[in-house]
Amino acid sequence: MASGTTKASVVVAGGLQVDFRIVEHGSFGSLLQYFTGSKQHNINLRDRAHRLGLKLSEYGITDLKTGELEKFTTEAAFYQRQGLQFIPSEIREGQHEIARAEAGTIPGLVELADIKGDLHVHTDWSDGHDSLEAMAQAAKARGYQYLGISDHSAGRGIAHGLDSERLRRQIQSIKELNQEIKGVHIFSGMEVDIRADGSLDMPEGLLGELDIVTAAVHSGMNQGEAHMTERLIRAMESPNVDILAHPTCRLLPAREPVAADMEAIFQAALRTNTALEINAMPSRLDLKDTHAYRARELGVRLVINTDAHSGGHLDFMRFGIGVARRGWCRAGDILNTLSRAELAAYFKH
Repeated sequence: MASGTTKASVVVAGGLQVDFRIVEHGSFGSLLQYFTGSKQHNINLRDRAHRLGLKLSEYGITDLKTGELEKFTTEAAFYQRQGLQFIPSEIREGQHEIARAEAGTIPGLVELADIKGDLHVHTDWSDGHDSLEAMAQAAKARGYQYLGISDHSAGRGIAHGLDSERLRRQIQSIKELNQEIKGVHIFSGMEVDIRADGSLDMPEGLLGELDIVTAAVHSGMNQGEAHMTERLIRAMESPNVDILAHPTCRLLPAREPVAADMEAIFQAALRTNTALEINAMPSRLDLKDTHAYRARELGVRLVINTDAHSGGHLDFMRFGIGVARRGWCRAGDILNTLSRAELAAYFKH
């Protein structure tokens, strides 16, 4: 598209424009901050700096009195020069992050390394592509302590969902596999369908035999807000439901979120001690960042899962981490940062 001695713009496959900018190493930190943005964050930062007698640019910080330009190799040094705590890129939204940085109260955000396991994965018992053992080995290869199996219930006929008999057989298979595989623990579980009236597509007694129960809506998504809200809350009120998966049911870019009163959902999750999922599948990213922020603010426990249908899908975890970080989530806000022993105790409680 365009080029010069220090810049170039290209369009890659898919139509995305990529801009290249070249500066000397000494200015890389300020360049990275400048072009990361967001626009409103940079405007607010620039206005504040001007009040302090400073001018910000991609080249560094200029003292307006002396005209001296100070360069920075890192973003952290760039913020520190302004008397600010480092602001992670995910929360540079032009809201209250600068005030928090002035006060030194920006929390340490959750990182991929904090995740100890994935609690929502599918196998070839339903619509997954890999076996129980293959999924367990994939989790072990990523350094996970545990893996939660969440194959579909019978109501998802298109996904070859499990009926009661097949679920009992899978529970036994998981017990046997846990004796064979060392280094990673497999939690038995199910992604049970939430029916139109909020009841669950599996007997409560059988769900009680599972380590972890995840509930989700997969049909009847055109219900009105009041009905959908009541439906989700009724599911969370089940004594066996531990996690509400992809709570708004959106599919990017094909399907809009369901109509539901999310504030009421958050309050119900808090009351019933139900964890809300940040689904890391790129086509979902559900909860979204603003929902994660509000849920965290209220004290709702969150869990980041990939909804993996193959071992390779476990690598989608990083996308969920990005959503959580945009929601200002710390490791302590995320259920699957707990160790295996801590998580087992949590679900028993």
